[in-house]
Amino acid sequence: MKIDKVSETDYKIYMYNFNIDEKNINEEIKLIVKKLQKRLKLKGFYKVISAIKKCGLFLEVKKIEDSFYRDTLDLRIIVSKDMDVYFKTIDYFLIEKMNVIKYFDKYYYALVDDFFDEIIEKVEFGDFVFGLDIDEMLSSSVVI
Repeated sequence: MKIDKVSETDYKIYMYNFNIDEKNINEEIKLIVKKLQKRLKLKGFYKVISAIKKCGLFLEVKKIEDSFYRDTLDLRIIVSKDMDVYFKTIDYFLIEKMNVIKYFDKYYYALVDDFFDEIIEKVEFGDFVFGLDIDEMLSSSVVI
C-alpha cells in the first residue's frame, strides 16, 4: 500500500494487486477507508473516487465538509472503471517499455495498463496521478 498526503485533509491511496469483489465494491472501499480512519485522522464528509486496474486499486480521498461531524466519518464513493491512471516519474528508463508515455513539465507519465506489472516493484520512484490531477497534463503534454 502506498499513501500520499495531498493536503492536510486529502489523500491518494494505492493498493498493490488488490482483488475486489465487483458486486460489493462500494462496501469494500468503505471498509478500506474506515480501517485507515485513525491512521489518517479522517473525520467529516469525504468523497472517495476510485479507479480499479489490473495492478491494483487507486483511491482519491477528498474532504468535502466537517462542520456537522465531530469524530465520525461519512463517505460518498464514486467508482470509475474507465478512469485513466498515470505513473509520474522523472526517470524515463523506468517506463520506457510502456505503451503510452507522455512528457509534461519535466516529468514522464506512463499510462497504467496491463503492461504496468513489469514495473510494479519500482513505484517508489514516482507517483500515481489520476482524477482532476491529469487534466492539465493531458491537454498540454507531448506524446513520446
